[in-house]
Amino acid sequence: MLPPGFLDAARALVRADTVSAHGTRAAVDALAPLYEAAGLALRRQVVREGSVEHVNALAGPGGTGSGAADPSRTEVPGGLLLVTHLDTVPSGPPEAWTRTAGDPWALTEEGGTLYGLGCADVKLDALCKIEAARRLRETRLRRPFWLLGTFGEEVGLKGARHFAGSELFEEIRPRQVLCGEPSKLELISAHKGYVVVRCTVADDRARLVSTAGPGIEELTFAGKAAHSSTPHLGVNAIRRAIAWARASGAAIASAKGGSSPNVVPARCQIEVPAPRENGEPRPDAARFLPPGPPRPNLWRALVTAGALEDLWLTLLGEAEPRADARFDPPGAVGGLNVLESEASEAGTEAIYARGAIHATFDGRLLPEHDPDALLARFEERARMWVRELGQGELSLRIEATRNARGMSLAGDAELLRGAGSALREMGLDPSPRAKPTSTEAGVFARKGCEAAVFGPGVSTGNAHTPNERIEIAQLEKAIDAYQRIVLELCGRAT
Repeated sequence: MLPPGFLDAARALVRADTVSAHGTRAAVDALAPLYEAAGLALRRQVVREGSVEHVNALAGPGGTGSGAADPSRTEVPGGLLLVTHLDTVPSGPPEAWTRTAGDPWALTEEGGTLYGLGCADVKLDALCKIEAARRLRETRLRRPFWLLGTFGEEVGLKGARHFAGSELFEEIRPRQVLCGEPSKLELISAHKGYVVVRCTVADDRARLVSTAGPGIEELTFAGKAAHSSTPHLGVNAIRRAIAWARASGAAIASAKGGSSPNVVPARCQIEVPAPRENGEPRPDAARFLPPGPPRPNLWRALVTAGALEDLWLTLLGEAEPRADARFDPPGAVGGLNVLESEASEAGTEAIYARGAIHATFDGRLLPEHDPDALLARFEERARMWVRELGQGELSLRIEATRNARGMSLAGDAELLRGAGSALREMGLDPSPRAKPTSTEAGVFARKGCEAAVFGPGVSTGNAHTPNERIEIAQLEKAIDAYQRIVLELCGRAT
């Protein structure tokens, strides 16, 4: 059974909108009294962007007995850090959240399963760790442990990077780090790297097209959302829209699709002057918009962005090694997951104007792959392609917004031995596995910590999708697992 008050706390935590761009202050405020009840002193790291507060929350140390926050009382330095990221991806269309009555932030229980944005990835993991710490409040351990809630994991591991580079990290200097991600309560000792690149294809000589007469037709192409680490489980709506544009040759007045680089886009909309040409695949919906001023034709920039995706996928497929059987899917994968357009206003007598397509690609790399080398190869060949395809009239700007290497922890590491022993005692499988996503564990591994991933819930086909879910039974077991793992790795003081 979940402890009293757990579900109420879970509802409040999911209700706190912590989409990465909105900051994590609301989540930390909701957790603060729970840390206190568990005897853990709370320290905040705040990074402000305008009115938005991105907050890392470090709570601890635990294991000093009676909740006393005095790390000097421990006998062995180098403790355990349990990490949970508090941000989420955007929700996507609210109407797709059928299990929560169209409200992604309304945690809903049905048949022993909870539904809501971030319930599996990975907010409720924080509550499991706090409850384990509460149970250990009066226990003195040989090594301390801390709980860390981070911001910005979904947009570049920003909170973990900020913490790992701070004096606060140097102060506690953990020996081992266990990062929360939905792993079905299985230990993850290896994960893929992650790169994100934003390309702007600008056409300074885009011919203006009239929107007079019937006006503009907005075409909607539907796909299926999925975590971008498993793109084969989704259907990329942007790819469908670009395929239509290639086939039809129709003038493109605007394009927009996708919600986040790490989500396979479920929707893409393009606007074309009416009447339009036919193409395949057929749009899933169409509606007329009022006429307006002439707009630059973005067809050439859009189709070039599609060609850059072809190049990106080719380079991912050529990266050596081609496959690692520990992962599913076994090789490097990626795609064009966010699409935006812009157009400048034109004078009344103008024939041409500037238009641009912004295309964001992501890539999941094997631990042996060098993301810097991949990005260098892509930039060199992409610039050559744009020169050839645009015949000198297109320009390209490339910005790498995320660059994280993969991680692989040795099988005989103390972290894996200790955590594995705790899981074995519970009747859970202690065998370490590999995860196709990138996680904060890679950040801490590069700081010299033993780092691995563990958490309740299912990731594949669940995280970053509408009706995200987690079984209550997984949360119950996670609480017991964290308590046992802390005892195993930190040891009771004699």
